[in-house]
This record gives sequence, C-alpha cells and structure tokens, in this order.
Amino acid sequence: MGEQRSGDDGAKLRFIVDAMLGDLARWLRMLGYDTIYDRNMPDWKQLEIAAEQGRILLTRDRGLYIRARKRGIRSLLVHGDNIVDRLYTVAKTFKLRLEIDPDNTRCPLCNTPLRRVDKSEVRGRVPPKVYERHDTFWICSGCGQVYWRGGHWRGIIATLEEVKRRMGQRSRATSPTQTR
Repeated sequence: MGEQRSGDDGAKLRFIVDAMLGDLARWLRMLGYDTIYDRNMPDWKQLEIAAEQGRILLTRDRGLYIRARKRGIRSLLVHGDNIVDRLYTVAKTFKLRLEIDPDNTRCPLCNTPLRRVDKSEVRGRVPPKVYERHDTFWICSGCGQVYWRGGHWRGIIATLEEVKRRMGQRSRATSPTQTR
C-alpha cells in the first residue's frame, strides 16, 4: 500500500496539476498516482515544486507550459473539454495504468494514500444503509474521508472503459459489486 504508481513502462510518475485541471487531479489520485493540486497555487510555485520534486506538470495554460519547457521541466499541455478527453491525453502520453486498485490508491481530495479498514471502524461514519450493504471500506488518514464501492462505481468504471476504448486497450475492470 502507498507504493509509488508507475506507468506501464515502469517509470515512477508523480504529477503537479494546474488550477484548471482539478477533475484530472482527482482521477489521477484514484488511479494511484501521487498528484499535487492546489487551485490557489501560483504558477511560479508549481514550476518550483515540479523542478525540485521531479514532477510532471499538467496544464491547460500555454504560457505556463512554455515557461516549464524553457526550464527543462517535463510537462504536458492538456487539451479536452471533458475528463475522458483529458485522461486519454495523459494516459496515452505517459502510458498510465488505467486500473483502480483500492488498496493502492490515493484520496481524491487530499492525495494521501488510502488504507483498508475493518468495517467496525466506519460504524457511525457512513449512512446506516451503506454500512449494511457494504463490507469493504477505506479511510484516508490525511483528511478522514471514508470510501467504499457505492453506486458511483459504475460511472467510474464506465469513464475508464471509454478511455481504454479510445486507446485500444482491453478491459480488466472489476465488477462494480466485487469487493476486495
């Protein structure tokens, strides 16, 4: 758990994402990629962090992209008006693994690795019906958010399936009702 996620080529990938790509940051985190995102972070700070930590800068801002390239910072100018287009662009460029492994994922809100917990630990922290219907839960030790494979899981899988279809990949998605 908490291992550094790599692309299919084995390279360790860490990202920093600009203010215009918050949705992409959340998806990269769910996929297990260490992704810094702060919508209030100034451009100069993003460049500084990318350079110091060897992160890939993902941006929709052409000026920021050009400044990053001039400084030798690995970066990508991300196009697309929806998450499927954006994920496709990043996944194709960096050979991302498009599988969510809940035991090796990060909190979409704060980027902290999630940890699987015993069901008893979430009693009173999730709605009673969720507690009754689900046996597997994860908690973010950073912000305390609780996660489970709920009704939203089908939408997550459908989005990843569409990106894979565009990339010509065969699906290895797990059933929305399957627990690990």
